[in-house]
Amino acid sequence: MNLWRMELIHLFRSWRGWTLSGIYLLASLISLFVGFFIERANGSFPYSQAIDWYITFSIVGTLVFIGIVVSSLAFDGNRDSSIFLRTRFSMKQILLTKATVYFLLSVTLYLTGFLIALLGGLILFDISDHLSFKWVLWGLLLYLIKELFYIALMLFTSSIFRGPVISVLLTLAVILGFPLIGSTLISLELLMRGLIEIPFADWETTSYVAKALLWWPTALEDTQGFLGVTNSEVSSGYISFLGVSYPLDAHFRQDALITTIVSTPILAFLAWLRFSKREI
Repeated sequence: MNLWRMELIHLFRSWRGWTLSGIYLLASLISLFVGFFIERANGSFPYSQAIDWYITFSIVGTLVFIGIVVSSLAFDGNRDSSIFLRTRFSMKQILLTKATVYFLLSVTLYLTGFLIALLGGLILFDISDHLSFKWVLWGLLLYLIKELFYIALMLFTSSIFRGPVISVLLTLAVILGFPLIGSTLISLELLMRGLIEIPFADWETTSYVAKALLWWPTALEDTQGFLGVTNSEVSSGYISFLGVSYPLDAHFRQDALITTIVSTPILAFLAWLRFSKREI
């Protein structure tokens, strides 16, 4: 049987594929419902903000996606699955197929939800301030780069442990745990330096810990706000994402972008080496 077909059957003849699809669909619909109630309360709701809310709610899909991918990559943890796959396909074929299928699945579901939120916003809400096509494309490119890093990271963490639970926890530690610990350290550093009262927007330019964290690949998540940049924000030079404003700069999070581009192929290569050395 074709390995691509096997992976898709594994996804959509179980709860995995349909659950993930439902989460992204729900995220887009909830973003429209939130916009509807905000418009009722305030009298106006720009359609670009529906995209901001969608980006926020779709984080749940990312977390579920991590669990599904790592579970699929734990094929060596099951004796029958390991023998079946590894006696029929090379490790390169197995990993490349899984990585490609899940990358395309993630991108397809995320962009489908994005389009639903966008089209629904255009129909239901204020369209006087249009999205900037150039910035949306830049945001999409950065999103694709970030997703490739996540796939490579999950390949690597899954190559360290045969079981999915520890691999999921390690992946989440890199994506969520380390930044959360870093945020705590930033607060402690500024408190010790007597600078805790400075505006939050100035923390990353003042704190030494914050400057170091800007090189962490997951800092690239902050660029997803580019998907909702409007023409008025381009004119003002500032972007507002759910009430948080920061300068609109094409070089925003460039340190994280460099780290992500460099680390993605390295993690993927190391994962392939570790998987290839495993015994059935």
